[in-house]
Amino acid sequence: SSGINAEWPLRPGYRKGIGCDILDSTTCNLAEVYELISSAAAEQCVAVAGSHVVGSVPLRALLDAADHYINRDNLFLIKESQRISFVINRLGLNSVSEFKPDSKIIEYVLGVNRNGPLQSLTVQRFVESVGSRTTTPGGGSVAALVTSLGLSLSQMTSWMTYGSKKYEGAEPIIRKVLPDLHKTIHQINPLIDADAMAFRNYQLAQRMPSGTEEEQARRTEALEEALLTIVHVPMRVMEIATGCWDHIETVASAYNNSLKSDLQIGIKCLEVGIWSAHKSVEANVEDLSDENVKEDIRSRARQMLEASESASSKLLASLQ
Repeated sequence: SSGINAEWPLRPGYRKGIGCDILDSTTCNLAEVYELISSAAAEQCVAVAGSHVVGSVPLRALLDAADHYINRDNLFLIKESQRISFVINRLGLNSVSEFKPDSKIIEYVLGVNRNGPLQSLTVQRFVESVGSRTTTPGGGSVAALVTSLGLSLSQMTSWMTYGSKKYEGAEPIIRKVLPDLHKTIHQINPLIDADAMAFRNYQLAQRMPSGTEEEQARRTEALEEALLTIVHVPMRVMEIATGCWDHIETVASAYNNSLKSDLQIGIKCLEVGIWSAHKSVEANVEDLSDENVKEDIRSRARQMLEASESASSKLLASLQ
C-alpha cells in the first residue's frame, strides 16, 4: 500500500496532516485522492500546501497520477523523468521533505526498469566491446542498437517539427506519432542486452555435463530453450520495428524540411537494423530441432524483411 498525507496551514506556524492508506493504487489514483482532500479542505476555507509519501511508492502509481493531470490539462509530456518531475510538483511532494525518486520509488530502489550493462556503456566503450575478442555483444545487439538509432532519428525529426510555427499545421499529426515512437524505442533498447544474455545462456548450456542419458537429455533441452531465446530476441526486434513504418510514413508526410537528411538516415538505419536482425535469425534458426517451428519463424521473418524493404524504398523515394 501507499500512503499520501495532505498538509495545509491552519494559522501561521501551524499545519495539519490527513493520513490516507491506499491499498490498491491501480484503482485509486493518487491525484484523485489529493484532489478529494483538497476539495474537502477548500470547503473549510483551508488551502492544501502539499503532500508527502510515507515509505515508498510504486512507479506506476506516480505515472498514473501524472497522466491524470496531463490528460485533464491536455499537456504533452512523454519521457518518464519528465512525468515524474511533473507529478512531484503537482502533488507538492517536496513540501514536507525532499522527494528523492531513487529512494522513494520502489522500482528505482530495486533497480527495476534500469538500463542493462550494455545500454549503460559509453559509445566508446560499447564500440570497443563489440570489437573485442569476445562473442558478445555481437550482431544481434548491434542490430537492436541500429534499429533504435533509426527510430531515434525519426523521433528527433518529429520533435524538431513539433512546436515550430512554420510547421504548426503538422502539430496534431506529430503529436499522435511521438508517444508511439518513444514507446517503441524503449521496447527495443533492452533487447541490446537481451541478445548478449541469450547467447551467454546458450554457452552455459553447452557446458552442462552429458555423461549419462539423463544429463544428455537435460543438456539437449537446455540448448533448445536457449537457442529459441537467441532466435526470439532478433525476431522481437523485427516485430517491434516493422510495426513502426506507418509512423515513419506519417512523419515523412509533415516534417521540418531542414531535417530531411536526418529522416532519410533514420529510415535507412531502421531498414538496416531489421535486415541485420533477420540475418541473426537466419544464422541460428537452422539449429532448432522442430521443423515446423523453424519454417514458421523463417516465413514470418521473411515477410517482415520484405515489408520493411518495400516501406523503406517507398519512403526514401518520396523524400528525394
